[in-house]
Amino acid sequence: MARELKDLTEVMEAESARGVPSPDLLDGVRRRVRRGNRLRAAAAAFGVVLVAGAAFGIVQQQDGSARGRHALGPAPTMTGVVDQDFPDSAGRDGMQPLKEVRFSKLRAKGRFTVTPTGPFIGITLRCSGDFMVYQERERGVFDGGGCGKGSPDGNSTSVSKVTPGVPITIDAVAVPLKDGEQSPNALSSMAGIDRYLGSHGPMPGNWSVRVYSGRCDSDACTMLTRPPEQPKRLPVAGLKRLARVTGAADGNFRTVPLKEPGKSTRMRVTCVDGAAVAVVRIGGRTKIVDCESAESMGVVWDQDVEGGTNGIEMAVLPAEAGKVHGTGDAALAKLMNGVKPAGKWTLEVYTR
Repeated sequence: MARELKDLTEVMEAESARGVPSPDLLDGVRRRVRRGNRLRAAAAAFGVVLVAGAAFGIVQQQDGSARGRHALGPAPTMTGVVDQDFPDSAGRDGMQPLKEVRFSKLRAKGRFTVTPTGPFIGITLRCSGDFMVYQERERGVFDGGGCGKGSPDGNSTSVSKVTPGVPITIDAVAVPLKDGEQSPNALSSMAGIDRYLGSHGPMPGNWSVRVYSGRCDSDACTMLTRPPEQPKRLPVAGLKRLARVTGAADGNFRTVPLKEPGKSTRMRVTCVDGAAVAVVRIGGRTKIVDCESAESMGVVWDQDVEGGTNGIEMAVLPAEAGKVHGTGDAALAKLMNGVKPAGKWTLEVYTR
């Protein structure tokens, strides 16, 4: 039997009615759609955060140059260039040439290792300009001094007693002279130098460290090896003290006033921590006192002053300054050229 259009329409509507999803199913679909939209939005936002974080990390790396270097630890070191011809050069103070290391940067720490061949090592410096050079050897032995282009044969030798065959690592830093003069306290230890290097970038400058080793025949070596002398012990107990003063071994004269004029005096000079030689002026006379040999016991002597005196002039030099020949202001200043003050001294004056 033929079907009319209305019959087909009724069939289609009936079938469609049976295929309509339940309200619960539609709610579930809508929830899944909303959750998917939220996840896509969150993923897009997280991608922006990742990009920003990566850019921030790049900025941090670029900015963490000199200012942040110290926070990461000690300043990095440069190895320098070893002069292969140096071992064939002339010796110094009885020691033979061991190693010369050349550097081409200031405000950068150089590091190298040497193995002593004898009981002493001596270190000299060569610089293309007026620099301050600081060194630290193992066991915290720290030293510093000036180095100038006017000394083609190297500056005065600093000598240390060592154990032959035991390697020694040396850290060395050269800085412009003005930096050392403006920041003496900040550059008084390798930790302070690390902080200084963290805020000052490197700059060009040629300098080298020469190391000698062997047996030494200089006066400085003799002072390191000879047994302490036992000076004559004059008592000071019961004597009236006219003055007591302390100072640093910097080679500068200092006037010590007396409480009352002294004519027949007994004086005691004590030197510790590297102070070595005292130059005493009293009543027109000058006396050189090897105070380092007596250490904390002090050197005691009697000094008669014709007509009496109201004061005493006193200067003390560290061991590194070397042997004292002249006692004038200019002679002491020359000995202290490039030598860092070290040690303390005490002068006591008594009447007897």
